[in-house]
Amino acid sequence: KRLSRAPVQPNALPPELNLGGARRALVIAPHPDDETLGCGGTLARLAPACDVHVLLVTNGDGGGDLPPETSALRKQEMAAAVRTLGIANEVLHLDEPDGRFDDTSSFRQALAAIVQRLQPDWVFLPWLGDSHPDHSRISRASSQVLRRSGVERVLYYETWNPVPATHVVDITSVLEAKRAAVLCHATALTYSNYLEAMLGLNAYRALYLPPGERRW
Repeated sequence: KRLSRAPVQPNALPPELNLGGARRALVIAPHPDDETLGCGGTLARLAPACDVHVLLVTNGDGGGDLPPETSALRKQEMAAAVRTLGIANEVLHLDEPDGRFDDTSSFRQALAAIVQRLQPDWVFLPWLGDSHPDHSRISRASSQVLRRSGVERVLYYETWNPVPATHVVDITSVLEAKRAAVLCHATALTYSNYLEAMLGLNAYRALYLPPGERRW
């Protein structure tokens, strides 16, 4: 479920992503739940041997149309989800406005400072072509910051739109952890059935893996 570069051969099925090269990873999540829905299984596989950090860009308040305590509640749910995936580091926050993200110099400077401090070799972020305005704007702004950072590998994950995948990850061994992490995001689940949508997309992507027992 990744987009990093074009396949070597036209129309070839995407190969499995080799996770062994990651030493420190940064995950850029526009909203609480994007980290889990988009690449939670990959993060759960990386966590035992890789220093994983998660950055929440917006405040998660639903654009201000939800109850006043929504932001704090969703941040708590995200912290629980991240722990469920096996990530020990606390979630980082930028508190940009939810639903109204604007690509500003202050955002780019804040992100550049985080990247400079953490020195990740892999960074995960939403696909550039995602239909959610926050996702696509954050992805484009972040991508431009990362081009100047020396990060070894930038990988785009899918949430609202399936990506033209160039790599897949077998998450069979951590599927239950990802399922449990999705369930931590109880507020989001009251509005949409993200759990079944995620499971369906993951099962579809598993068709790209070599034949064998049921895989995700």
